[in-house]
Amino acid sequence: MQLVYEQRADRLLWHIRTRDGALYSVWLTRRLMMRLWPPFQKLVAEAALAPISSGRAMAVPEAQAMMADVARQRPLPGANFQAPFDARPRSRPLGPEPLLPDNVELSPPAAGGSPPRGLVIRIREHEGRSLDMQLNDDLSTALMRLMDQALVAAEWWPAASAQPTSPTEPAAREPLN
Repeated sequence: MQLVYEQRADRLLWHIRTRDGALYSVWLTRRLMMRLWPPFQKLVAEAALAPISSGRAMAVPEAQAMMADVARQRPLPGANFQAPFDARPRSRPLGPEPLLPDNVELSPPAAGGSPPRGLVIRIREHEGRSLDMQLNDDLSTALMRLMDQALVAAEWWPAASAQPTSPTEPAAREPLN
């Protein structure tokens, strides 16, 4: 994955390259990110903390914030944030133009035998193109770090990880449009 701020467009451009070389590109606008960022951070932190928290135990709010920061900073084996991104596609399943979504849905994966881990992202464009992804815990955390860096680079707010959540924050399962 790669997430960069495109100054001319004043948007973030998110590239996702699959193992088989398919390249997906998505524009993320400032308006979309303002609505996406708080529930995204919350879901990623919850998924990363699931293995260390008990289903019955509830941490006090101060401890929840510390645990979310631990989740954000946890080691990601195999992640290399310094390696250059290979943008040469073998294919572009959605065509040459990046998606410009008007709807993004976030949710935890469907419950299975163990507690759900990771994150499901559904991205929809009004022209009918769409992208559905399920990210594991490591990819979700890596994307959160990339978003944090890109939001700071875009100067949309000084420290993306410190961006307060809005009192009108949409529920995680609601579409963000």
